[in-house]
Amino acid sequence: MDAAREVFAAKGFRGATVRAIAKAVDVDPAMIRHYFGTKAGLFAATLEFPADAPARLLAALTGDTAEIGERLTRAYLELWEDPQTRSQMVIATRASLSDDEAMERTRPMIAGMIGQAGTTDVPGPAPAKSFALAMAHLLGVATVRHISKVPPLSEMPFEEVITRTAPAIQLHLSGP
Repeated sequence: MDAAREVFAAKGFRGATVRAIAKAVDVDPAMIRHYFGTKAGLFAATLEFPADAPARLLAALTGDTAEIGERLTRAYLELWEDPQTRSQMVIATRASLSDDEAMERTRPMIAGMIGQAGTTDVPGPAPAKSFALAMAHLLGVATVRHISKVPPLSEMPFEEVITRTAPAIQLHLSGP
């Protein structure tokens, strides 16, 4: 799985091959096909997040609404900073943005999170829309920081990223 994550993260869904992944771990490509079926099956397996990742994001939406932007910003961006989940975030984002099949695999997860957010403590008349806008903003920050690696955002200390991003997320979630 680690080799597959590395290859998918480096080359994206289209650029990765079962042969290259098998070579990275010195196994026959048939073994990968036996356990995962297709490249898409292997890709789906690499996207498995820790069981608590969605719960961490949704938990950030509960509590004092005056601090909801900071909590969600921190919870989401920590998934990108954490070595245990970084590769899954990079793989899912890079692949989803470049491949329709990969997007079809990740869309239900995203839609499910947005739907669940609509039943939480997000203030206002349209919590699912507010959450979707906040997540789109956070995805942009994470993409520039971890995929495009554009300075100065890629070089900025994590706490500064939180401090500068959280007020905008707060606006998305609680309105002006």
